[in-house]
Amino acid sequence: MRMVVISLIILLIMIGIWAWFYYGSVDPVTTYYWDNLSTLAEIVKKEDWERAKEDIKIYTDKWYEIKKTWIFFLNQRDLDSIDSSLRQLNIYIENEEKILAQAELEHLIVLFYVIDENESLTLENIF
Repeated sequence: MRMVVISLIILLIMIGIWAWFYYGSVDPVTTYYWDNLSTLAEIVKKEDWERAKEDIKIYTDKWYEIKKTWIFFLNQRDLDSIDSSLRQLNIYIENEEKILAQAELEHLIVLFYVIDENESLTLENIF
């Protein structure tokens, strides 16, 4: 009986740490990128390339700061996919490729959605 109680306490601590990480980091960051990448999509649609270049630099710099923390908790493949997508988006915006930039922005939004879904506190993710 003692081992069951200890195991249950450890499980609750792990779920608590998961909740703290999700609500303290993953949820705010994914929301930030969903909102700002949607705004960036509108900027690209209007072909305001100077503002798009400034904004993508801000989002890229923020991503590399966030990645330093997330690398310990999240799937490396997901993080690498976001890295790759951000680099491609930078190139498309730098070369003023409207259609490719729009497509990559949508892809990047989906990648953040995948991370949010994978890390959310649902019964499916717990068990």
